[in-house]
Amino acid sequence: MALIAVAHAKGTPGVSTAALALAAVWPRRSLFAECDAQGGDLVYRHKSATGQDLDPRVGMLSLAVAGRNGISPQTVWEHTQQINGGQEVLLGLASAEQAGAWQGLWPLLGRAFVANTEADVIADLGRIGPSSPNLDLLPMASLVVLVTRTSPEEIAFTRDRAAALAQRLGRTGGGPPIGVLLVDHKRQHAKVSSELAQLFVQQGLPVEVLGCLPLDPSGAAQLAGRKTGRVEKSELVRASKHIVTNLRGRYGVGVEQTTAAAAAPARAEALGVR
Repeated sequence: MALIAVAHAKGTPGVSTAALALAAVWPRRSLFAECDAQGGDLVYRHKSATGQDLDPRVGMLSLAVAGRNGISPQTVWEHTQQINGGQEVLLGLASAEQAGAWQGLWPLLGRAFVANTEADVIADLGRIGPSSPNLDLLPMASLVVLVTRTSPEEIAFTRDRAAALAQRLGRTGGGPPIGVLLVDHKRQHAKVSSELAQLFVQQGLPVEVLGCLPLDPSGAAQLAGRKTGRVEKSELVRASKHIVTNLRGRYGVGVEQTTAAAAAPARAEALGVR
């Protein structure tokens, strides 16, 4: 199935929230995977589906140990958990020091994600640079999404990273498409998106602007489990649904199927995201 790799180039805050929002409104069954080589923090922000603490021992580190004998889709599922609301997750590493356990295994993980016939995978890769070990996931991706704020320096940094990724992935020769997802104040969306799209065209970069998510601290806090409220009414979730609809139409990812789609409404209802 589809692997959507979500990352950022320059310490952009809110990337994990954006990726989790996409997973929460995904029309098919989805697995949210914390694949940040610097470590994840989902274990600190969410409870399990039963209201207990998530088990920090079950996730990317335990999967790396099991993966020495090979990684199959079933192996991945054996190391996942459910967070409050029902979203299935693969918890990240506890720290960057644990990333060594994944040396040589990232391509195997990518292939296992793609071979998973039960769900699409939304993978949070965190900040990526030219030497990031988790870059080895990208060749297997259906779509690479770079999340960025709209300050001039972040736009410039994201443009350069997108150009480097396009070259690395052989984008002009059939590598995974690369898109940029902006995070900004709602009033700036159309203007900034148009200007950035023109910049990519002028510079001959095979990169598209996927849309824009609003700066919505309240919605982000609700999605992260730090605040109660009707998260399905938040600007963040409404915009995420729009983004996912665009992705389905443009790239064919997240297309509903009769057997797999049934899980999505149940997950969305449990999360309060409809």
